[in-house]
Amino acid sequence: MKQIFDGISERLTNSYYGYKIMAAYLAYGSEYDFCKFYSCGDGTVHIYNSSMVIDGNADMSELKILIEMLKPVSIEVSREMTLRIYDEYIAKQRTLFHAKSGIYDVDLDDVKVNSFTDECYNILNESFDNIGDFDLWYVDISHRIRHKVSDLYLFDSTTITKQFNINGFCFLSHIATARPERGKGTARKLLWYLAEKFKSEGSETYLFAFENRKTFYESIGFELVYEDIYYEMKG
Repeated sequence: MKQIFDGISERLTNSYYGYKIMAAYLAYGSEYDFCKFYSCGDGTVHIYNSSMVIDGNADMSELKILIEMLKPVSIEVSREMTLRIYDEYIAKQRTLFHAKSGIYDVDLDDVKVNSFTDECYNILNESFDNIGDFDLWYVDISHRIRHKVSDLYLFDSTTITKQFNINGFCFLSHIATARPERGKGTARKLLWYLAEKFKSEGSETYLFAFENRKTFYESIGFELVYEDIYYEMKG
Protein backbone atom coordinates (compact mmCIF):
# COMPACT_ATOMS: atom_id res chain seq x y z
CA MET A 1 0.00 0.00 0.00
CA LYS A 2 1.37 3.43 -0.92
CA GLN A 3 0.19 6.98 -1.47
CA ILE A 4 -0.31 7.84 -5.15
CA PHE A 5 -0.12 11.26 -6.79
CA ASP A 6 -0.77 10.64 -10.49
CA GLY A 7 -2.22 8.01 -12.77
CA ILE A 8 -5.25 7.86 -10.47
CA SER A 9 -7.89 7.91 -13.20
CA GLU A 10 -6.43 4.77 -14.82
CA ARG A 11 -6.94 2.83 -11.59
CA LEU A 12 -10.59 3.66 -11.03
CA THR A 13 -13.65 1.62 -11.97
CA ASN A 14 -16.68 2.99 -13.81
CA SER A 15 -18.83 3.07 -10.69
CA TYR A 16 -20.13 5.51 -8.12
CA TYR A 17 -17.08 4.82 -5.93
CA GLY A 18 -14.60 5.38 -8.75
CA TYR A 19 -16.41 8.49 -9.94
CA LYS A 20 -16.53 9.97 -6.42
CA ILE A 21 -12.79 9.52 -6.06
CA MET A 22 -12.25 11.01 -9.52
CA ALA A 23 -14.38 14.02 -8.62
CA ALA A 24 -12.21 14.71 -5.57
CA TYR A 25 -9.10 14.42 -7.72
CA LEU A 26 -10.51 16.83 -10.30
CA ALA A 27 -11.39 19.30 -7.56
CA TYR A 28 -8.28 19.12 -5.40
CA GLY A 29 -5.57 17.08 -7.07
CA SER A 30 -3.26 15.06 -4.83
CA GLU A 31 -1.14 17.72 -3.14
CA TYR A 32 -3.39 18.53 -0.16
CA ASP A 33 -2.85 16.83 3.19
CA PHE A 34 -6.61 16.48 3.73
CA CYS A 35 -7.16 14.85 0.32
CA LYS A 36 -5.05 11.74 -0.21
CA PHE A 37 -5.13 8.73 -2.51
CA TYR A 38 -3.65 5.29 -1.86
CA SER A 39 -3.14 2.14 -3.87
CA CYS A 40 -4.36 -0.90 -1.96
CA GLY A 41 -3.93 -4.15 -3.85
CA ASP A 42 -5.96 -3.74 -7.04
CA GLY A 43 -8.09 -1.07 -5.41
CA THR A 44 -7.86 2.64 -4.68
CA VAL A 45 -8.58 4.32 -1.37
CA HIS A 46 -9.40 8.01 -1.04
CA ILE A 47 -9.26 9.98 2.21
CA TYR A 48 -10.92 13.38 2.42
CA ASN A 49 -10.60 14.86 5.90
CA SER A 50 -12.09 12.04 7.99
CA SER A 51 -14.08 10.18 5.33
CA MET A 52 -12.93 7.22 3.24
CA VAL A 53 -14.04 5.88 -0.15
CA ILE A 54 -12.81 2.50 -1.42
CA ASP A 55 -12.93 1.53 -5.09
CA GLY A 56 -11.98 -1.67 -6.84
CA ASN A 57 -10.59 -4.89 -5.42
CA ALA A 58 -8.72 -3.57 -2.39
CA ASP A 59 -6.52 -5.89 -0.36
CA MET A 60 -8.48 -6.58 2.83
CA SER A 61 -5.47 -7.01 5.13
CA GLU A 62 -3.90 -3.75 3.97
CA LEU A 63 -7.26 -2.03 4.15
CA LYS A 64 -7.78 -3.14 7.74
CA ILE A 65 -4.42 -1.66 8.73
CA LEU A 66 -5.25 1.64 7.01
CA ILE A 67 -8.66 1.88 8.71
CA GLU A 68 -7.16 1.11 12.12
CA MET A 69 -4.46 3.73 11.57
CA LEU A 70 -6.65 6.55 10.21
CA LYS A 71 -9.94 5.75 11.96
CA PRO A 72 -12.18 7.51 9.42
CA VAL A 73 -15.60 8.59 10.68
CA SER A 74 -17.28 7.19 7.56
CA ILE A 75 -16.39 4.54 4.99
CA GLU A 76 -17.97 3.96 1.58
CA VAL A 77 -17.22 0.67 -0.10
CA SER A 78 -18.74 -1.27 -2.99
CA ARG A 79 -21.50 -3.77 -2.27
CA GLU A 80 -19.18 -6.62 -3.25
CA MET A 81 -16.99 -6.01 -0.21
CA THR A 82 -17.85 -6.61 3.44
CA LEU A 83 -15.77 -4.95 6.14
CA ARG A 84 -15.48 -6.72 9.49
CA ILE A 85 -15.34 -3.60 11.63
CA TYR A 86 -18.63 -3.80 13.52
CA ASP A 87 -17.05 -3.21 16.95
CA GLU A 88 -16.20 0.38 16.06
CA TYR A 89 -18.65 1.14 13.25
CA ILE A 90 -22.37 1.09 12.60
CA ALA A 91 -23.29 -0.53 9.29
CA LYS A 92 -26.14 1.34 7.58
CA GLN A 93 -27.91 -0.05 4.54
CA ARG A 94 -28.54 2.43 1.77
CA THR A 95 -30.05 2.25 -1.70
CA LEU A 96 -28.78 3.73 -4.94
CA PHE A 97 -31.71 5.13 -6.93
CA HIS A 98 -31.90 6.05 -10.60
CA ALA A 99 -33.79 9.34 -10.70
CA LYS A 100 -36.63 9.71 -13.19
CA SER A 101 -38.29 12.92 -14.34
CA GLY A 102 -41.93 13.71 -13.68
CA ILE A 103 -44.35 16.63 -13.79
CA TYR A 104 -42.29 19.26 -12.03
CA ASP A 105 -43.94 22.58 -12.97
CA VAL A 106 -40.72 24.47 -12.21
CA ASP A 107 -39.83 27.72 -13.94
CA LEU A 108 -36.15 27.84 -14.91
CA ASP A 109 -35.89 31.36 -13.50
CA ASP A 110 -36.97 30.07 -10.09
CA VAL A 111 -34.04 27.64 -9.78
CA LYS A 112 -30.98 29.37 -8.37
CA VAL A 113 -27.60 27.88 -9.27
CA ASN A 114 -24.45 28.43 -7.20
CA SER A 115 -25.91 31.37 -5.34
CA PHE A 116 -27.67 32.00 -2.02
CA THR A 117 -25.11 29.80 -0.27
CA ASP A 118 -26.06 31.13 3.17
CA GLU A 119 -29.66 30.03 2.69
CA CYS A 120 -28.60 26.63 1.37
CA TYR A 121 -26.30 26.08 4.33
CA ASN A 122 -29.02 26.99 6.83
CA ILE A 123 -31.35 24.42 5.27
CA LEU A 124 -28.62 21.75 5.27
CA ASN A 125 -27.51 22.54 8.81
CA GLU A 126 -30.96 21.88 10.24
CA SER A 127 -31.34 18.71 8.16
CA PHE A 128 -28.00 16.90 8.58
CA ASP A 129 -25.99 16.22 11.72
CA ASN A 130 -22.64 16.05 9.95
CA ILE A 131 -22.71 19.05 7.61
CA GLY A 132 -19.99 20.85 9.63
CA ASP A 133 -19.57 24.56 10.28
CA PHE A 134 -20.25 27.13 7.58
CA ASP A 135 -16.64 28.06 6.81
CA LEU A 136 -15.53 24.47 6.11
CA TRP A 137 -18.65 23.71 4.09
CA TYR A 138 -18.35 26.92 2.08
CA VAL A 139 -14.66 26.44 1.30
CA ASP A 140 -15.35 22.93 0.00
CA ILE A 141 -18.45 23.64 -2.09
CA SER A 142 -17.06 26.88 -3.55
CA HIS A 143 -13.82 25.10 -4.47
CA ARG A 144 -15.70 22.29 -6.21
CA ILE A 145 -17.90 24.80 -8.03
CA ARG A 146 -14.88 26.80 -9.23
CA HIS A 147 -13.33 23.64 -10.62
CA LYS A 148 -16.62 22.78 -12.39
CA VAL A 149 -17.08 19.56 -10.46
CA SER A 150 -20.16 20.44 -8.40
CA ASP A 151 -23.19 22.74 -8.52
CA LEU A 152 -25.52 23.95 -5.79
CA TYR A 153 -29.23 24.31 -6.55
CA LEU A 154 -31.92 26.16 -4.64
CA PHE A 155 -35.62 26.11 -5.51
CA ASP A 156 -37.99 27.81 -3.11
CA SER A 157 -37.05 26.16 0.21
CA THR A 158 -35.24 23.08 -1.16
CA THR A 159 -31.54 22.70 -1.88
CA ILE A 160 -29.77 19.92 -3.78
CA THR A 161 -26.06 19.49 -4.50
CA LYS A 162 -24.82 17.99 -7.74
CA GLN A 163 -21.67 16.35 -6.42
CA PHE A 164 -20.32 15.34 -9.82
CA ASN A 165 -21.21 14.36 -13.36
CA ILE A 166 -18.64 11.96 -14.80
CA ASN A 167 -19.11 9.76 -17.88
CA GLY A 168 -22.83 10.54 -17.88
CA PHE A 169 -23.24 9.47 -14.24
CA CYS A 170 -24.68 12.50 -12.45
CA PHE A 171 -24.81 12.11 -8.68
CA LEU A 172 -26.96 14.22 -6.34
CA SER A 173 -26.62 14.56 -2.58
CA HIS A 174 -27.56 16.80 0.37
CA ILE A 175 -31.22 16.96 -0.60
CA ALA A 176 -33.06 18.98 2.01
CA THR A 177 -36.05 21.27 2.53
CA ALA A 178 -36.44 23.89 5.26
CA ARG A 179 -38.54 22.46 8.11
CA PRO A 180 -41.55 24.82 7.84
CA GLU A 181 -41.89 24.08 4.11
CA ARG A 182 -41.62 20.29 4.16
CA GLY A 183 -44.44 18.28 2.67
CA LYS A 184 -45.27 20.85 -0.02
CA GLY A 185 -43.61 19.01 -2.90
CA THR A 186 -40.67 21.32 -3.59
CA ALA A 187 -38.05 18.55 -3.22
CA ARG A 188 -39.99 16.26 -5.54
CA LYS A 189 -40.37 19.00 -8.17
CA LEU A 190 -36.69 19.98 -8.06
CA LEU A 191 -35.58 16.35 -8.30
CA TRP A 192 -37.81 15.73 -11.31
CA TYR A 193 -36.61 18.96 -12.92
CA LEU A 194 -32.93 18.08 -12.43
CA ALA A 195 -33.42 14.51 -13.68
CA GLU A 196 -34.98 15.90 -16.87
CA LYS A 197 -32.31 18.60 -17.23
CA PHE A 198 -29.39 16.17 -16.98
CA LYS A 199 -31.09 13.63 -19.23
CA SER A 200 -31.47 16.29 -21.93
CA GLU A 201 -27.71 16.87 -21.58
CA GLY A 202 -26.95 13.16 -22.04
CA SER A 203 -26.58 12.06 -18.43
CA GLU A 204 -28.52 9.84 -16.05
CA THR A 205 -29.10 10.98 -12.47
CA TYR A 206 -28.54 8.96 -9.30
CA LEU A 207 -28.68 9.39 -5.55
CA PHE A 208 -28.33 7.34 -2.37
CA ALA A 209 -31.05 7.01 0.27
CA PHE A 210 -30.93 5.49 3.73
CA GLU A 211 -33.78 3.29 4.92
CA ASN A 212 -35.81 6.16 6.41
CA ARG A 213 -36.02 7.91 3.00
CA LYS A 214 -36.29 4.89 0.72
CA THR A 215 -40.09 4.92 0.45
CA PHE A 216 -40.11 8.59 -0.55
CA TYR A 217 -37.97 7.99 -3.61
CA GLU A 218 -39.95 4.90 -4.52
CA SER A 219 -43.16 6.93 -4.27
CA ILE A 220 -41.95 9.50 -6.80
CA GLY A 221 -41.00 6.87 -9.37
CA PHE A 222 -37.26 6.48 -8.84
CA GLU A 223 -35.81 3.06 -9.67
CA LEU A 224 -33.73 0.97 -7.27
CA VAL A 225 -30.32 0.13 -8.74
CA TYR A 226 -28.60 -1.69 -5.86
CA GLU A 227 -28.05 -1.64 -2.13
CA ASP A 228 -24.76 -1.28 -0.30
CA ILE A 229 -23.46 -0.66 3.23
CA TYR A 230 -22.27 2.68 4.58
CA TYR A 231 -20.06 2.43 7.66
CA GLU A 232 -20.22 5.16 10.29
CA MET A 233 -18.06 5.30 13.40
CA LYS A 234 -19.99 4.85 16.63
CA GLY A 235 -20.38 7.83 18.91
